Amino acid sequence: MVRVLPGRIKEVFENAAVGRRALAFQKVRTRDERVKIQQALGALYPAEVEGSDAKNLADMSARKEAIYLKLGAFSFEAVKFALRDKESRVRVDLPSYGHSFIRKISFEGAGTLGGTEICLSPELNALIGIRGSGKSSVLEGIRYALNIPFGDRASDVEYKESLVKHLLRSGGKITIDAIDRRGQPYQIRRILGERPDVYVNGQLQPGVSIRETVLHQPIYFGQKDLSSTGAGFEKDLIEKLVGEALIPVRQKIEQGRQRVVDAIGQIKRLTRASMQKQEWLHKKQDSEFKLKFYQRHGVEAKLQKQIDFDRDERKAQQVIQGTHQYLSELNGFIASFEDELKNQILYKSAQSQPFFDDFFATYQQLLHSFDSIKQIAVNGKMTTQQLQQKLAGFQQQKQALKEEFADIERKLAGELKQAGAQAISPQEFKQLKSVLDQAEQMLGVLAKSEQQYADLNQGLERELAQLNDLWLEEYRAIEQVLIKINRVDSPLKIVPQFKANKAAMLKHIQDLYRGSRIREAMLQTVVNEFSDFGATWREKSLLQSLLGSSFDTFWQYFEDNLEALLTWQVPNNFTIEYRGKALAHHSLGQRASALMLFVLSQRENDIVIIDQPEDDLDNQTIYDDVIKLIRELKPETQFVFATHNANIPVLGDAEQVIVCEYQDDHIDIVSGSIDCADVQQRIVGIMEGGAEAFEKRKQVYEAWKPKNSYQ
Repeated sequence: MVRVLPGRIKEVFENAAVGRRALAFQKVRTRDERVKIQQALGALYPAEVEGSDAKNLADMSARKEAIYLKLGAFSFEAVKFALRDKESRVRVDLPSYGHSFIRKISFEGAGTLGGTEICLSPELNALIGIRGSGKSSVLEGIRYALNIPFGDRASDVEYKESLVKHLLRSGGKITIDAIDRRGQPYQIRRILGERPDVYVNGQLQPGVSIRETVLHQPIYFGQKDLSSTGAGFEKDLIEKLVGEALIPVRQKIEQGRQRVVDAIGQIKRLTRASMQKQEWLHKKQDSEFKLKFYQRHGVEAKLQKQIDFDRDERKAQQVIQGTHQYLSELNGFIASFEDELKNQILYKSAQSQPFFDDFFATYQQLLHSFDSIKQIAVNGKMTTQQLQQKLAGFQQQKQALKEEFADIERKLAGELKQAGAQAISPQEFKQLKSVLDQAEQMLGVLAKSEQQYADLNQGLERELAQLNDLWLEEYRAIEQVLIKINRVDSPLKIVPQFKANKAAMLKHIQDLYRGSRIREAMLQTVVNEFSDFGATWREKSLLQSLLGSSFDTFWQYFEDNLEALLTWQVPNNFTIEYRGKALAHHSLGQRASALMLFVLSQRENDIVIIDQPEDDLDNQTIYDDVIKLIRELKPETQFVFATHNANIPVLGDAEQVIVCEYQDDHIDIVSGSIDCADVQQRIVGIMEGGAEAFEKRKQVYEAWKPKNSYQ
């Protein structure tokens, strides 16, 4: 250390030996002198530290003034490096973390990491090792434990899934110790093949969202995910960036879809009923025609009493059947709401219990009304039993007349025989009268259903409009997130378009119309004309004018696939632009670089997990753009990278380096800070080709150094 003195301090620091050895100024107090020296030295100005002449540790901690150094090892070399990297490693205040992060990962079972614990830093973590050493396995284990989906465009999904199975094996478990944004510790435990569970203080917490409540929006990219920019990549990227925020509106969309399906089901039931109208009309006409023969012989008058009894019995049975249906639906309604309504009053307030006592006193009125409904159901059941008993009594009365009816039929049969009408049967007459009675009842019901059909069609239109509004709500939510994302100082932007993926719409209808012989050009016309298939259904007259003679065939297939068409969401289009030009028109390296910087710049994801982010990036881009951005962001974002590029852990100043080595069907782990000598040697050996290769490159670089460069 040197004491700061006025005068020729700049000349002193321009001496190479002083520049290498003077690492810090001690006890900088006088503001005016400090500013003068800072102006004089410029970039040569060293770190500032607080000295102490304390004789023991207790006296050191008693000092009010302090400077904090970030050290990865308790060594003089680590202190020297911290002072040289003063912007990142020297602080007046002890830093704290406001983002959520993974603290530790533990593996249990017979898998390749069984019995291993890996501690992570809240900042930059780099997994290194030769190819096949198990780096990707660790990242896939983290992704699996956090239940982060691959995405539709992920590459090598089967291979990545096999990594997890090999990592854990049957019965294997991975446990993640995590800290949320408020400093609350959690444990996430997942057994292979089962859902993850969240624990707080050893107690299971059902329903807690891992990727919202525990760890805020972790994002994962496997190998080649950032450079694989084929069809659908944009949508996949959007899902990774904003998917968690869309869960509430997507739940509403799913409910909206179900309401549309239910409405279609009701319409189809009525459609089938309306098709029965012709059948019942035919039965009515046929029965009336045959009964004319009986009317000529006065059969109806002679059998009228028996006919009336049969009709009365059918009516009573119909009433009881309707009563059963009514009570069944009423009991279903009671079961749906009873627990929810009554459990509300169990709430206890920590601060406002008197208010809730009065509040729930009024609420009791609703519960009393609900109890009245329950009593109606009980009374209804008793009434139904009484009706059954009365019907049984009526049937006994009818049974008592059996001999009377049989005698009438025998006499009538004899009279008909004498009159030469042997083909006329009293039994057939009763059957015809029964069919006629049923036909008239059904035709009356079907007449009412025609009005219901019109009402249900209007109801389906309303449900389709509401579903479309929900699709728009989802798009607006994405749009708002993209506005925020696109504000980041980045040359890369994402431009959305609502329901614009006509190619996907065409493919969907082609799949459903296979075998219809409807030409693709005609399907393309439909896709171009209508925004979605709901609009196609609503604009039936316009569709008919477009299709002409092919309309009937088209509409038959449309009605056969109504649910699959009306509930299908036309995908939104997303175009990624880099420096004002579509990303697809740039080189592979430019695309990967732009996306890498874009993802890192979002500041919305507390944890960024990327397997080999350097793939398809040149070293210049890695250092000039990626490394500098990582160093800026890592105090507020946890990075977990698997990498073969030494620039990431070394120039990124990794707080934790995890060295992976695969031996005897097990992944051995050595971890430590970039300051640890053992870790440094492993970086040189694994990533630089060994000490000899490293020294030879160093010699070459020294020879290439410009003559006027700073020594």
